[in-house]
Amino acid sequence: MANESPQKTDETETIFQPDGKWKVILCNGMIRSASTWSYNVVLKLMRAAAGESVYGNYNEDIAQFLESSPPTASYLVLKCHMLDAVGRGLLERGEARVVYTCRDLADAAVSFMRMFQFDFEHTLSALGGALELYKFHRAGGHALILGYREITSHPLESVAKIAAHLGVKAPMEVLERINDETSLERAKDRVEQLKAGIDADQLVRFDRFVHDRKTLLNLDHIRDGRSGYGRASLTEEQSLRIDELARQYEYEME
Repeated sequence: MANESPQKTDETETIFQPDGKWKVILCNGMIRSASTWSYNVVLKLMRAAAGESVYGNYNEDIAQFLESSPPTASYLVLKCHMLDAVGRGLLERGEARVVYTCRDLADAAVSFMRMFQFDFEHTLSALGGALELYKFHRAGGHALILGYREITSHPLESVAKIAAHLGVKAPMEVLERINDETSLERAKDRVEQLKAGIDADQLVRFDRFVHDRKTLLNLDHIRDGRSGYGRASLTEEQSLRIDELARQYEYEME
């Protein structure tokens, strides 16, 4: 997958030297772990480096995403929670970079159930799939793994880590701008705009839910963003099963 020569929006903004091999970035995080935040950060960093020809979207079918992407796109940014054979092939051939976000499993579980109205069994299955990916990415060494607590406590440093992972050398003012544009406050403002009918033409229905085409934010996306609250909302049995899942995949609660 050869890259086109990137056209920068401002040559003084970034230094970006692609290796000519990869052009896909997978924001492949755990459910309810700030994967949408990582998608927006990656999209803004890559557009600062390579111009507006960078294309992004959400899809769990990576082949479909690749086929439907504009042929003129210089880089492709995909938010997905799973990783099919096509995605794994991209990684094995060095044709993709990965940002994997993760979270305390109890917090992720409760946030997922509250937002999507799924039961615990479905949620536990989703977490199992996310932890299989966590183990795969750790073994492969090709992913930047960021914890939710780190992202929310030190967002600017997290933006800088993503930039370094992608090979984007941006001055601090660019990183600060992207950090501000992807902040929790900005996300809340965007959701409120959409609920008020602003940019209604940007809303896309996917399955039972509606999200913003521009940011991929769901209309119910911003809920309880704290860390450590989930355990109190689970039964003792549910907590024990989550702990067992963590042991199975050697996942340390972040």
